[in-house]
Amino acid sequence: MKKHRDSNDGLAVVNYPAPHGMEAEVLYPGDVVQFGRGVECAIRFGYAPQPDQDVPRVAGELIVVNNRVFIESPQQLGHRALEIQAGGHSIQIPVGEGYSPREPKFDILVRGTTAPWKLSVTVRTQTNLRVSTNSSDPPTSHYSLVLTDLQRSVLAAYAEPLKQGRSEPATHREVADRLHYHPNTVREAIYEIWTMMFEQGVPMPDVTEKRAAVVEAARIHGLV
Repeated sequence: MKKHRDSNDGLAVVNYPAPHGMEAEVLYPGDVVQFGRGVECAIRFGYAPQPDQDVPRVAGELIVVNNRVFIESPQQLGHRALEIQAGGHSIQIPVGEGYSPREPKFDILVRGTTAPWKLSVTVRTQTNLRVSTNSSDPPTSHYSLVLTDLQRSVLAAYAEPLKQGRSEPATHREVADRLHYHPNTVREAIYEIWTMMFEQGVPMPDVTEKRAAVVEAARIHGLV
């Protein structure tokens, strides 16, 4: 049985396109996580509704060590090189080699039949913390979210049922219908907000549903 771990203890998060929409995998120190089309991959994509057979069963591994995320390309003949986009440039990871970007945000591109599949990695840092002007006092953590108009309207729509006395936030479908967007669009927006909170180290409820975690964290920390 997979041991439950609190996402607040994670070092990085990977957002990726699952068949049902945007999904996220939290990475913890010491993790070795496979990604690709196969059932053995924790980060799994390209397998439904129609399998993308150009995506390897195991396209690569993410290794979390020394507060860095290391990307490794499998040692397999004929395997397509992985592409990393970070800091405005891109590099190829040849078969059997690896790479760890310095940047806290980067994308991994896995080539598919018609287009690449993108895995967006965000590594948690402490650079967002403001330091007190009094050196005798410890620094104080301040959280702030800079949201787009879409993200702000989506967050408000998810939170609306709670103001009306419902015990849970709106579903992806309810928010999509309310704002006249596709469910995948609002799901992606709420995952983007969750990733912002993760990156800044905003404490979030330890729940599976990202929409519930985001809405509650925004409420209790006064972020909206």
